[in-house]
Amino acid sequence: MYIRPDYYDDFRCIADKCRHSCCVGWEIDIDGESLRRFRQVPGALGEKLKRCIDTDGTPHFILDKDERCPFLKKSGLCELITELGEESLCDICTEHPRFYNEYGDVFEAGLGMCCEEAARLLLKGTKSVELIAEADGEEDTALPPILILREKIFDCLKRTDISFAEKERCALALVNAVPEKFRAGEAAWFCLTLERMEDAWGDMLRDMENRGESAEVFINTDAVRAERICEYFVFRHFAALSEAKDASVGLKFCFFAVYVVSCLEALGYGDEALRLFSAEIEYSDENVDKISEYLGRNRNV
Repeated sequence: MYIRPDYYDDFRCIADKCRHSCCVGWEIDIDGESLRRFRQVPGALGEKLKRCIDTDGTPHFILDKDERCPFLKKSGLCELITELGEESLCDICTEHPRFYNEYGDVFEAGLGMCCEEAARLLLKGTKSVELIAEADGEEDTALPPILILREKIFDCLKRTDISFAEKERCALALVNAVPEKFRAGEAAWFCLTLERMEDAWGDMLRDMENRGESAEVFINTDAVRAERICEYFVFRHFAALSEAKDASVGLKFCFFAVYVVSCLEALGYGDEALRLFSAEIEYSDENVDKISEYLGRNRNV
């Protein structure tokens, strides 16, 4: 079975129109097949490829002093695409910001919110995210128990007769947990103790630490937006974190993410709050683990 969110197929890279290029600030690893192809490129471009690839350890492009990929042109376009076509890209450049999960015979695909276009597709929605499931054979694939539980969580989030806070209580009850009593200052302080990449993320968190308490009403004033953000985190992380840790921690992580993002949005950071949370937290296994440990300390007792 193949599962994806309803906005997945609408994604197209916006290339030079992107304000936060994934070709800046990220180490770009090169898979073996792409490395073999790059070594066969002739002429000046082939020489540049040889100069700009480091094969010590995992092969990767050598970023310039501004942490830009050497093939990112000033126009914002990729030199490899303009010269060789999209099929020349290495796997990570082709797939980003897509992510994949597998649970038994179930294969899932989604879009990471570190990409501003992926975030725009999620946040522009005005109703619940729908998960599209397609069978890959004549027989239906039985969902594993953790994904059946996730469906029940989605049912709680989709309810239109209760507030977002009540949806949170409904969902957490399914994993024998209760909502965390987050405080903006504490949540921001904790996130500031984690590994960070961009100065802007630290600036946001310090702002939330200083004046975030006034933002806590935001979640209940725009419940649909908070719901869609939560559905994204539940789809991407709940099952994986539940299998690695436990279901209550997996779901609490999702609501913690919604809380931090929503507080930052209320302080005026808009879509950028979700993009930076994703880039700074989701793409660091260490940060995800530390938040999970923080949420697993039975903080409400």
